[in-house]
Amino acid sequence: MVITDLVKKSARRYRIDVDGEYFSIVDIEIVADFSLFRGKEVDDAFLEKVKSAAEYRKGKERALYLLGIRDHSKKELVMKLRKSVSYEMACQVADQMESLGLLNEERYAEKMARHLILSKKHSPRLARQELIQKGIDPQTAEDAVEAVPENEAEVVSALQKKYPRLTEEKEKKRALSALARLGYGYYESVSLIEQAQQQKQGDDEE
Repeated sequence: MVITDLVKKSARRYRIDVDGEYFSIVDIEIVADFSLFRGKEVDDAFLEKVKSAAEYRKGKERALYLLGIRDHSKKELVMKLRKSVSYEMACQVADQMESLGLLNEERYAEKMARHLILSKKHSPRLARQELIQKGIDPQTAEDAVEAVPENEAEVVSALQKKYPRLTEEKEKKRALSALARLGYGYYESVSLIEQAQQQKQGDDEE
């Protein structure tokens, strides 16, 4: 087999034809690394190495872009990379990102737990479930959630602002439903609502 054409498609991309048929589009560094040129004799094993290297580079570039935007769990990164490369290659790239320290699940879990609990006011239980769904192992998720400072006072304050008439049954039911969506159990929710009611009563008496 022979490379019959090597055509520049963009600043960094080249199209490769083998025996007159399209083979692949690769980055300029792949062209250099494998000394690709028109007329070069190749075999199936060599072409497989070229294709694998090109796919790995594609996956690596995508991973670096994604991790440059924000942290990801390993599962989340693999799922996104699968849109560009094979599952096997996505796993390989994710492993490489992890070994380089660019992907750190403990760091990701800690940041996400703080966001879910402190910003979105999710219960620790729901935050833990969401972390596990994103691919974080249960123990790491548990440790991340436990490291977040208690936010009960903030939840009570948020209830007061959003539901100013908690003494009314209709308003109380709305608050209970909202807390349930945030992952709070019934008795936890009742306790939070009672605290909000007491705090509101104290504010009114001042």
